[in-house]
Amino acid sequence: MTKTLNTTLSMLLNTFELINNTLKNHAEPVLSGYTITEMHCIECIGKIENPNVTKISQSLNITRGGVSKMIKKLISKGAIDTYTRDENKKEIYYILTNLGQEVFQAHEKIHQEWNDKDTEFFKQFDKNEIEFALNFLQKYSQHLKDTTKYFERNE
Repeated sequence: MTKTLNTTLSMLLNTFELINNTLKNHAEPVLSGYTITEMHCIECIGKIENPNVTKISQSLNITRGGVSKMIKKLISKGAIDTYTRDENKKEIYYILTNLGQEVFQAHEKIHQEWNDKDTEFFKQFDKNEIEFALNFLQKYSQHLKDTTKYFERNE
């Protein structure tokens, strides 16, 4: 059973790679040159009120340092800009430029198309089957995070 489960999980990971490659090859031209994580950062900036490094970091579950590096890249690509607020001139916030808005909308369109396909696919399963799958994936995801922490501590 373990071998079958590992094989299935490996197939799932390969499928995620296939999805990423498909998106890269068939996405709107405005998305070329952006990583998936950069697109998700742009999505956060487009959706979060007064987005700053801390809010983006929490939303993406990425370190603040990682977000800061990504922000610099997105500024250099012309997708985002910075601003401050009158009540706190030290805090830096981010806003989408016109290009960033185009990337945001193209990315949202892809999400909507995938959601439509997923919704149709999930209709074949009953509520209990979906709850079981979600529960398993959440627990397995936590297991992978814990395993990653274990290996990082033992380096």
